[in-house]
Amino acid sequence: MNDEGKFVELTGRDTDTNAHVRSQGYHDVLDDIDGLEMVAQQTANWSQTEAFDVMESILQANPDIKGVICGNDTMALGAQAALLAAGRADVIVVGFDGSDDAIQSIVAGELKATSLQPVAEMANQAVLQADQFIKSGSTGKPEKQSIDMVLLTPDNADQYERFAPKK
Repeated sequence: MNDEGKFVELTGRDTDTNAHVRSQGYHDVLDDIDGLEMVAQQTANWSQTEAFDVMESILQANPDIKGVICGNDTMALGAQAALLAAGRADVIVVGFDGSDDAIQSIVAGELKATSLQPVAEMANQAVLQADQFIKSGSTGKPEKQSIDMVLLTPDNADQYERFAPKK
């Protein structure tokens, strides 16, 4: 969006901590960009069908939006489908999770991006650290650890599948 224009956010369930954490992560960055204006924020409860319906309503009230951010890929795919049905392939839609369906949509030129949550690497690290703990009584690592997300775009999306780099 080149740091300007109106956007909307589709969030997960209001009672879900992940929905709030993901939304706050978006706003920690986007709220500091003067040219961006969020014109709607609504839950679609992690649902593709609900995201389709919500996006249709939001688009009617805000026909000049340029972007949509979503708390997961399922909602992003629903929002993208609604936008395409309305003839609005020009609206940038991004998701979160790095699902295979989102990757296929990015490669097809529909979704603009998704944030890959590298669950395969998280699982690998959990097994390695559990083994270390069983063998020595300690992992030697802090309780909370960070694993970097990967931004999947048309430039690199085809290099990933099943939440990990292709082998």
